[in-house]
Amino acid sequence: MGMIKLPAASQLHFDTHYKEIFSSGNLAEGKWNKAVAEWGCSYTSASYGLAVNSNGAGIFAILNVLKHYRNKKRIFLQSNTMYGVRTMSITSGLDLIGYVDCSVDYLMPTYDQVFDFISLLDKPEECVFLLTHIGGWVNPDIESIAELCRDKGITLIEDCAHSLGATLHGKHTGLFGDAGVYSLYATKAVPAGEGGIVVTNDEELFNMVDKFAIYDRFDQVLDIGINIRMSEINALLCYSVINETEAIIANKYDIAEKYITACDKYDWEYINPSSNGQRSNFYKFILLSRSISPADDFAQIKTRTSPVYDYALGRDLAGVKDRHICLPIWYGLEDEVVDRALSELRKS
Repeated sequence: MGMIKLPAASQLHFDTHYKEIFSSGNLAEGKWNKAVAEWGCSYTSASYGLAVNSNGAGIFAILNVLKHYRNKKRIFLQSNTMYGVRTMSITSGLDLIGYVDCSVDYLMPTYDQVFDFISLLDKPEECVFLLTHIGGWVNPDIESIAELCRDKGITLIEDCAHSLGATLHGKHTGLFGDAGVYSLYATKAVPAGEGGIVVTNDEELFNMVDKFAIYDRFDQVLDIGINIRMSEINALLCYSVINETEAIIANKYDIAEKYITACDKYDWEYINPSSNGQRSNFYKFILLSRSISPADDFAQIKTRTSPVYDYALGRDLAGVKDRHICLPIWYGLEDEVVDRALSELRKS
């Protein structure tokens, strides 16, 4: 269907600087590793940031710190999320106690769904809620969900793998709860091969996660830890790409506007980028169906990418996994692919 491309400015920046790394002899924690972390803080307005080698590694570090130093014992997730989020949760040693169901509207849990789940919990203050922002959108109820978690003593961690650059009322994901982790994986909204950025406004939590994540420093004082640092060469690649985040998102908005025009004209339901104070990064362009046979609704749309997730970890009462498909949308997507998708929207 097409290859994911990078902005020319990203390639030029990488080509200009990569030889510096080899000549410096600093292949692990150098200036580019620091630059990625500082960019994360500057771009999102977070107080603290940490470059790690993947989104999952960042989540793993946070959950371990919460288990060992903040008396957290249990964790719950949402039903529409990546299987790897479940894996990281279990690997952390926390007791996975269940999944909050999700709504078709944004493929994420509503405040009411979270409230109903939490109301059944014994000792909620021992729990972590690992919430995932889906498809490049911010959970529209994140503000009230975060307030509910604070009231109940629940630690809210945001999985921001899909949502670098997405905001709600001008506020970036990762900063509504206690901490968040972005992904820079090759297929994500801002693709840089591998990498993740942890963001938080909690100084104590940041200091512990920082020590856990790079356990072999001489000043290491935690009893637990692992090495999940980002290498310098990878950090340079990541910095070269994330520095063009706005250009990448702007390119995808150009594609999205064409899809939106077609959807409005031919009565397709889609997740609207301008609703509820959202600013999407358009990691996905998502079509929705509420009919009794969504597969029939989508049958003529052949130019599509995989669904956000084609499985559910919980009950999926609303049938979220079957009620959406995704149109191709990424930086540098070929015009002929977009035109083919538009043609299929018209025919359907």
